[in-house]
Amino acid sequence: MRGDMLLFCLCLSTLLPLGFSECKRRRQELEEPTPTVCVSTVCYSLQRQCRKFNMARTICKNDGGDAMTITSTVAADALAMLLPSETPNAGAQNFWIGLQLHQTSCPQNDSLLRGYRWVDDKTSGDYANWTAEPTACGRRCVTVSAGSRAWTDRQCNEKVDGVLCEYRYAGSCGELRADNGTVTYATPFGVNSSQLSQLPPGTVAWVEPWGMRFQCSNLSWTWQPLDAPAGPWSCRLENGGCQHHCEEEPAGTPRCSCKAGYRLQQDGRGCQRFNACEGAGCQHYCFLQDDVPYCLCKDGYRLDNDSKSCLDVDECQEKPCDQLCINSPGSYSCKCEPGYQLGSDNKCEDINECKEELCEQRCSNVAGSYFCSCYGGFESDPEDPKRCVFYADTETYDARCVGLTCYCPVGYILDDETNTCHDIDECNSYYCDQECTNTFGSFKCDCKEGFELQEDGISCELAGSGDGQELVSQPPVPGSSVPPASQAGLSLGVVLGSIFAVAVLTLVLAGLGHHLLTKRGKWRTPHGAYRPAELKQDVTLDQVTSGCQSEEKSSVPT
Repeated sequence: MRGDMLLFCLCLSTLLPLGFSECKRRRQELEEPTPTVCVSTVCYSLQRQCRKFNMARTICKNDGGDAMTITSTVAADALAMLLPSETPNAGAQNFWIGLQLHQTSCPQNDSLLRGYRWVDDKTSGDYANWTAEPTACGRRCVTVSAGSRAWTDRQCNEKVDGVLCEYRYAGSCGELRADNGTVTYATPFGVNSSQLSQLPPGTVAWVEPWGMRFQCSNLSWTWQPLDAPAGPWSCRLENGGCQHHCEEEPAGTPRCSCKAGYRLQQDGRGCQRFNACEGAGCQHYCFLQDDVPYCLCKDGYRLDNDSKSCLDVDECQEKPCDQLCINSPGSYSCKCEPGYQLGSDNKCEDINECKEELCEQRCSNVAGSYFCSCYGGFESDPEDPKRCVFYADTETYDARCVGLTCYCPVGYILDDETNTCHDIDECNSYYCDQECTNTFGSFKCDCKEGFELQEDGISCELAGSGDGQELVSQPPVPGSSVPPASQAGLSLGVVLGSIFAVAVLTLVLAGLGHHLLTKRGKWRTPHGAYRPAELKQDVTLDQVTSGCQSEEKSSVPT
């Protein structure tokens, strides 16, 4: 019994030094700084904790990362900086990387990764460093050896010396500038270091001897002071916080200043662009050139002599239009004279009014206007130049027939047996007071010497009888045919009596003529009155129709 106890104590005394020595070694390793490398927006770190693959990977995930993927020579170079150097008596050290084989798969030695996949499920890459061709199937994981950096596949439930972690970010801050100062960085994945040149957002920097803290912003990727005093600090530390220039006065007091076109903000460090156009007073536009404001005007305006106000330009002075130009503020418009229309190029084009069929018969277009004309046997209606009326210039004229209906010009009578038109001698109807001259289709009245034709174009009155003066008896002039004043009254009475007799005779002859014409022909009068200019009073003639057409009225086209 005593011998067994002695053997137990001997074994325990032998093992205790070994256990304490191993714990001490691991404690010393944990107290060593964690190797970390940041390249652009990726940081890699070496975590020395004996773990199986899944537990080691959890260490990386807890800080926002994952096991390291080595898909390029850049990552391989970072790996070389992280792995420790092998010592003769320390033994080989192995660390997990993020490469594994699926539990239902087998190695495929015809590919670079031998059928393994990275933890982000990618199979691509241009770098691999296998120690030997993997042969085992099922779930397998990969470690990298310190010193040789060779890859070895092994069971994932084995414990190795640690894991290589990878942390990715959208941006990074550069090294904080602190002349003659010491900066210590605390990264968001729990690594403290003063040797990093690229820092991920969220990193806090302690700066001595100024005792200030800065944080890398995840928006601007710049260092923002966490407990900065008002105004600038020492220009040797991150430019004193000045956005542009930092200057230290002889007494050592820092002062910030801004570039041209900027002004210092209220915090005494930031610079805000100064809009010089705000006080330039430009009426329309303002632009800066070398931070000096200049005024401009809109189209159609010009700059006034004060270099600020804008005056309207009268474009019509440059005659941009073909005919008429109307100036307006900042612009102008073109118009055309009557008979023209404006084209797309501001040119005035003649309007062809004849397309609208404004004339009854013929239409002739001219520049800016048009005129109407008539066919042979027609002439323009005095009351409407666009219309045409039928006329004749001979004593006998062929009637115009439309179907069974024929008609004659004004002043002619129709012979329905020969369908000819015969001029009416209106003088036989004694329309005139004194002298009558028959014309084709009309007649003309004149007065004898000593009488004047009145406004009605028919009546004649003694010259001077309408001025209100009494007639004075004058002795007859020898050789003159004018009767003396005593006979003038008698002559006037004779004239009035003669007029009355002529009127009675006219009525009798008109009745007789009506009776004779009823047997011989019929009277046709076209629509619209036409009379000579000398005849001011309308002359109305009754229509005479033949027996076969006594109940039918003919229409006279115009």
